[in-house]
Amino acid sequence: MLYEFQVGTVDAGNELIGGVKSRLQWIKQKGFVLNWELEPQPNLGLELVTFVLEGSSHDSVFREEDICDVFRYQLSEALAEHIMQYCEDQVLRKEINRSIKKYLTLEKDAVYVKARDILNNCRSSESLNLLLRFGRKNRISQRVLEHLKQNRRILVEGFVTFCLQDYLTEIKYAAELALEELKNEKEYSEFVSLLRYFVDSQNPKINEVNLMVMGNGRFYLWDDSGTKIDEQYINYFLDEMLSNEVSLDDVLVSILITISPRHIILHNTGEQGVSEPVLMIRNVFKERISECTGCPKCQPGFCEQHK
Repeated sequence: MLYEFQVGTVDAGNELIGGVKSRLQWIKQKGFVLNWELEPQPNLGLELVTFVLEGSSHDSVFREEDICDVFRYQLSEALAEHIMQYCEDQVLRKEINRSIKKYLTLEKDAVYVKARDILNNCRSSESLNLLLRFGRKNRISQRVLEHLKQNRRILVEGFVTFCLQDYLTEIKYAAELALEELKNEKEYSEFVSLLRYFVDSQNPKINEVNLMVMGNGRFYLWDDSGTKIDEQYINYFLDEMLSNEVSLDDVLVSILITISPRHIILHNTGEQGVSEPVLMIRNVFKERISECTGCPKCQPGFCEQHK
């Protein structure tokens, strides 16, 4: 026997064995053999996996100590993956149940789904997402490797609880951020519902409004005859805008809700993308919205020439 190590884990012992085996191709090529034994420990509520690395080194470059170092490194990588795949959900659920005890189960489930999304997905780019996930796994692996250098046994769930405080803080932050995002989404939904009620309960003051929102935040409104209709309303909000109490986006939404048109045509959305005020307008007016598929006013520079 060259090296022996025991891993205790609540479940997925066979998956852990598979993860370790898949990483040992180089060690096998050097003539070493890995044996293992999985023993359920019902009185402890876990599975005990014993790994035994056997063989001897006849290599002039790599000593047996080097082989042991490589095995410990590969084992730490497999354990890090095991923690993220099989322990992370339990840790996240536990944190959610601890922090929002009075919430309903469905609400806790929604926080859990959102927190998983935060942990596994970076909103800005897929490559950054992979980098952040790799960084989390690498930090866990380094802590596990430090433990393996000093010990011949690890109890995975206990190790997570007592030795991975930075990791637990990251889980806690994801749960808190998920809860905050869900609260904001709920408030936004309630606000949109209130605006829809206000729009639906009043008579339209104009038949059709055309809307073009520019990349710089400026917007243009005109009726079905081509007449601009925004200046008088902007002047009404001028004092609030100058004191920074009302933004230009708020003014746009307020104007449309005030005049409550029967029909709104959005122009140039393909070029500018979906901005926050346009998204709000779509959610409030819904079936009253249509999109221009291309007209002279959608051409670049038209609004600047006709302002």
